[in-house]
Amino acid sequence: MDVRQIDPRIDQRWESPPIHEYRVIFWRTSGTGWAADENDISGAADVHQVIQWADAQAAERGGTYTLYAKLDQGDQHGLVWLAGVDPTVGSGPNYSPQHP
Repeated sequence: MDVRQIDPRIDQRWESPPIHEYRVIFWRTSGTGWAADENDISGAADVHQVIQWADAQAAERGGTYTLYAKLDQGDQHGLVWLAGVDPTVGSGPNYSPQHP
């Protein structure tokens, strides 16, 4: 991990309000590849609560997960990848180590 001090006046174009909407995709292997169970989460206190829940669920299910923050920019809806691994991403970026 590298840490460096920055000047936010020249490094930042926009900022979102606090995030309270998340999507968690749980992954497990199936007979034909990967199977996904997608869940939207709202009303969480913060991302730590969502990670704690997702870690417990993934351990119980015997799989892994991908965690996204749900964001709107105007009328555009999108996801920001926060944590976890997407096993369907073959050669692209992925988080390591996998959680849980």
